[in-house]
Amino acid sequence: MDKKKSCRWLCGGLGLIAGMMIFFSAAVHAAAQTPGQVPERRVLRVAFPELEGISEVDEYGSYTGLLVDYLNEIAKYTGWEYEYIQVENEDLVPGFEEGRFDLMGGAFYSAGFEEFFAYPDYNTGRSRAVLLCRRDDDSLKGYDLTSLNGKTIGVYEKAVDKIRYLNEFLSSNDLDCQLIYYTYEEMENTGNLYRQLRDKKVDMLLGNDLEIGGEFRMVTSFQAQPYYIVTTVDKTDILDGLNMALEYILESTPDFAEEVYNANFPDVRLMDIQLSERELAYINEKQTITVALPKDWHPLYCDNAADHHEGLIPELLSEISMFTGLQFTYVYSDSYAESIRLVQQGKADILGAYLNGDEEAFADGLALSQPYIELNNIVMKNKSVSYPGEGLTCAVLTGRTLPPNLNPAEIRYYDTLAEMITAVNTWEADYLYGVSAMLEQEMQNHRYLNILPVTQASDDNTQAAFAIAMPAEAELLTVLNKAISNIPTHEKTAMLNRNMVSLGYTRMSIQDLIYANPLVTLLLFSGILLSATTGALFFIRSRMKNSIMRSRLEAAEEKSHAKSEFLSRMSHEIRTPMNAIIGLTDLACMEQNVPPEIGKKLHKIRSSSQYLLSLINDILDMSRIENQKMVIERQGFSLSEVLDALQGMMGVQAEQKGLTFMVDIRTAHDFLEGDPVRLRQVLTNLLSNAIKFTPAGGTVTLQADEINDDGQTAEYYFCVKDTGVGIPPEDQERIFDAFEQLTPSVSRSAGTGLGLPICRSLVELMGGELQVMSEPGKGSAFCMTLRFPLDTGEKERSEASEIPDVSLDGVRILLAEDNDLNAEIAQELLATQGIHTERACDGQQAVDLFTACAPGTYQAVLMDILMPVKNGYEATREIRASGRPDADIPVIAMTANSFKQDEEEARSAGMDGFVPKPVDPERLFSVLREFVKAGRPHAAK
Repeated sequence: MDKKKSCRWLCGGLGLIAGMMIFFSAAVHAAAQTPGQVPERRVLRVAFPELEGISEVDEYGSYTGLLVDYLNEIAKYTGWEYEYIQVENEDLVPGFEEGRFDLMGGAFYSAGFEEFFAYPDYNTGRSRAVLLCRRDDDSLKGYDLTSLNGKTIGVYEKAVDKIRYLNEFLSSNDLDCQLIYYTYEEMENTGNLYRQLRDKKVDMLLGNDLEIGGEFRMVTSFQAQPYYIVTTVDKTDILDGLNMALEYILESTPDFAEEVYNANFPDVRLMDIQLSERELAYINEKQTITVALPKDWHPLYCDNAADHHEGLIPELLSEISMFTGLQFTYVYSDSYAESIRLVQQGKADILGAYLNGDEEAFADGLALSQPYIELNNIVMKNKSVSYPGEGLTCAVLTGRTLPPNLNPAEIRYYDTLAEMITAVNTWEADYLYGVSAMLEQEMQNHRYLNILPVTQASDDNTQAAFAIAMPAEAELLTVLNKAISNIPTHEKTAMLNRNMVSLGYTRMSIQDLIYANPLVTLLLFSGILLSATTGALFFIRSRMKNSIMRSRLEAAEEKSHAKSEFLSRMSHEIRTPMNAIIGLTDLACMEQNVPPEIGKKLHKIRSSSQYLLSLINDILDMSRIENQKMVIERQGFSLSEVLDALQGMMGVQAEQKGLTFMVDIRTAHDFLEGDPVRLRQVLTNLLSNAIKFTPAGGTVTLQADEINDDGQTAEYYFCVKDTGVGIPPEDQERIFDAFEQLTPSVSRSAGTGLGLPICRSLVELMGGELQVMSEPGKGSAFCMTLRFPLDTGEKERSEASEIPDVSLDGVRILLAEDNDLNAEIAQELLATQGIHTERACDGQQAVDLFTACAPGTYQAVLMDILMPVKNGYEATREIRASGRPDADIPVIAMTANSFKQDEEEARSAGMDGFVPKPVDPERLFSVLREFVKAGRPHAAK
């Protein structure tokens, strides 16, 4: 350490005297204390800016750096404790002025700062000043200082001490450089002069060692200003304590400052490493270097089963490759000695790791790079051998030499670690010597019962280095040395630590295991027996439980299938007569000159039939929902068409009851993707309930608002409001339970109680939630929010949906229907549009009629599903497979089987359309017009 200034010698002397007085006073005070009483320790607040090497917080949250090392040593003499306070650089001076800090480290001396900081008489080591240049400036060479002659150096004019050290450096090296001085205002915005160098206004900048590794290259460095630990000017007692402790440290450990600096700045170098033009040309020409290595040489090289190379050397070479651009490939050998021979014979460019020194390397005809890692050695002996002793035999790896302190009577060489360890384990040799990490890995991989470690002396280390056959390629050797030097020491240590994790496994025979661990073996055998017995019991119990569960599941599935079969059959059986009732009613309504009274009765019959049909549909829907078989379709549809249809249908019902029906629609997008049938079903049910429970003179409102859209989807708010009787709060959840109704006084018009439960389930399946808000006597509101994807093909869909009113007059249709009454109704309905029909009584007859006629005779086939002899599916498949020109004739299913799976099966059989019974004439005619419009080649002209 250096004294700071001659003008501070007096202060230093006074500080020393004051420090000794404080120390003496403390000693007297401690002697005066009662035995066992601990003196109160003083806690000082330390400003802790983030400065690399000076004051840092590591990955574990611990405070480290030169400042911490010094303060810990000072605390041994003062008894101080510290509270480290992290702070930004710009807050340091204000913090000292406000009294928030007692100490700060890493401070440079400046006369202008003496009004803020009190400097001790002794520093804590010296910083290094550096000359920085642009990385693309090849004219400046750190190894040739004469390249600095004639260059300009930018300096901050107030850095007087640093400029003085720079001038001394230039003078001592006989260098002629021009200094360009910059004011505080010129560096005010950024706090540095980087812009001047970046803009090529100067060739170099004067900086410090904390600026190394940034966007600029270090040309050279030299010792500069000392660091100080400072306090505030009013804390003279702390300043005296600093002077006292620092003097003791200087007296007892003169090299303490250098040791601490080297520990916190382990990779200080005089210049940044830069590849020369000659080396770059060599790299460009050579490109790939071959590396000789023994296979699976932990921790230097590990080759696992997946051929994934790991180890210190591959990781190190990866870093070297990034720095130099060289690529590395491996040449494998079975032993260390064979790897050396591969390099000697020119079959590999370098040896991955040479484990001896320069003298042995010269004897082997090899030149070594600088070492890249240090490995510990160890001695292991046979447990029956007394070591050290006379007349002992040492086993060592072929290619390695023993250190002078080992002097065995005989040395035996072995090609592999396994052979060497086995020799000691079987008394062929008394002890062995080798790299600790390698031996420990091999010991873990196999079981050696007769070997014990002896010692692992900390000073007995091997420095691993690359080796090149002599005479060495100078460029290759210098490139390797520069690349190794460019990797910080802590990174190389981290690489070694990462690869020191042993992934070995231990092999033992069963006999070894039993004799080595008899108690464990007995417990293990008992545990296995107990586990086997327990496992068998659990297995038997599990089999029985699974058998019972399987039986129950099969019974449940059989019951569910029977239920579905029953509902399907019942639906078909009910829809067949319903088709006759509705069909005959429609035909009667179409008759001319029907008396008004008869017409009213016919409309009532049709209305009642439709109501009965809706009950059937509700029961089927509830069954699908309970069995989780209800599927929400996704198809393009027009929201306005759905709402317009609802307005027309429900408006008539409201008018008949004397209600005002209002529709409030505010939407930006019309064409959506979703299930329009289920949306229509929910809104129809809600509107029907509103009309049903609202007295004459009331109002029913359908509201549909588009809330938002994200370009892909749109969210809609639907609400059905009425001014009806309302629902009591206690019943507002109960109405959503299946088969639940309100009290008879309120629900005189109620139906089965299935509508609202079905609506809520459908809304949930569509991703929404149906909510009710109601007040008795004032009305109710049923609201839901649903999100639909926008239909990107809306234009095409809109054009496709505009089916012209194609005339069906003269169209010939083959009708396959086994029920005479249904056939009669269908023929009469079709005749109203001028359609000619021929009837087949079963599927086989339909096939026969089709194949017997000339191609193009029929323009469509209406096919029932359940028919004798041959059903509709089989008949359709046979028509499609007939090979006729009109084999692709439109086949439209017209059936009482109305389940979704029935429609899917019809399409898979080759049918084009699907019309459920009871037949809606308008839907039937619309489907026929669609296929007549398609204009198939075989269709009648």
